[in-house]
Amino acid sequence: MIQGYWHPQGSAERFVATFEINDLGRYAIVFEDKTAYRGDASDLKVSDRLGNVYRKITLEDGSAFTTLDNDAIDLLFKHQQKTNALVHYLETHMRWIAVALIVAVATGFSFFKWGVPWTSEKIAQALPYETNRLIAKGSMKFLDKAMFDESNLTKVQKDEIRLHFEQKIARLSIEDEDEIRYKIYFRSWTMGGSEIPNALALPSGEIILTDKFIQLASNQDEIDAVMLHEMGHVVHRHGLEMLIEGTFITVAVMMMTGDASGMGDMGVGLGSALVSSSYSRKHEAEADLYAFNKMLKAKIDPKSFSNIMQSMMDYMAKENNETKKDDKKGYLDYFASHPTTQTRIDLANHYSKCFKQGLTTCK
Repeated sequence: MIQGYWHPQGSAERFVATFEINDLGRYAIVFEDKTAYRGDASDLKVSDRLGNVYRKITLEDGSAFTTLDNDAIDLLFKHQQKTNALVHYLETHMRWIAVALIVAVATGFSFFKWGVPWTSEKIAQALPYETNRLIAKGSMKFLDKAMFDESNLTKVQKDEIRLHFEQKIARLSIEDEDEIRYKIYFRSWTMGGSEIPNALALPSGEIILTDKFIQLASNQDEIDAVMLHEMGHVVHRHGLEMLIEGTFITVAVMMMTGDASGMGDMGVGLGSALVSSSYSRKHEAEADLYAFNKMLKAKIDPKSFSNIMQSMMDYMAKENNETKKDDKKGYLDYFASHPTTQTRIDLANHYSKCFKQGLTTCK
């Protein structure tokens, strides 16, 4: 006999009662006045055990019997509570709690480290190209408002670069993604009084070149090398992947914390993602390989890529040191940490050797 309370359906009242089940599978809830409520035990619904809180048995008419005698309930309904019994066993043994914690942390880490990037890549590649245009819509306006100023390059300089790009470079991607319509923008980008040399591409094919980048380039081949690298990001849909990945993480964090206040941040758009984020090493490597292979076909020495990247890194390192001398925050630290590693330079030099041998492919 199990001691507890009987609660009428839809009422806050409760009545002291006992619960029991006979050998015929019939239950009885007996009240203090000896009246009883009877029925078939197979019609009962038993709640899962959670620590030592009240256990609830729901009757067929919606009323309920509650009790703190969890052990008696587990014994009485042991054939229906196998999963719950296992959960209770695990939550009452410290060793298994520790194991569960380790598993949970490892699963969470794996989800964010590998699961989210893998899923984001699959989704980005499966979506139609029109999606790239839709998500990039309005990004240039955001970037112009948040980061850029009008370019100080002459119209002649801009026109020459655009014409060269359309006639020689843009055509190289037709075999990869013939829907892409590239467009070149020139902007001035200044931070803390220093000009920023950079190039970035929106998923829609809009490529932005900064004035300082053009000034640091020694020749057209160096400009072409970087534009091909940015085209690699577009063809491989890295911008879309980055946005999807960021959305996954934002939603996951909100689900775990129960805080929906950050939902509005998701509408900031791709422009803000490009300001605050950088491509992964995997993305950079894919874009590098795309650029180097296209350079061989276009008869451009891949050495040009490592030359211009080194020039930009030297410039940014110098500017960053100057800001630190003035006891200011090194605002160029982010750009100076861009993954222009020795590995990337070595790969460019390897492709340069293939170029000098007259090869159009390189292994």
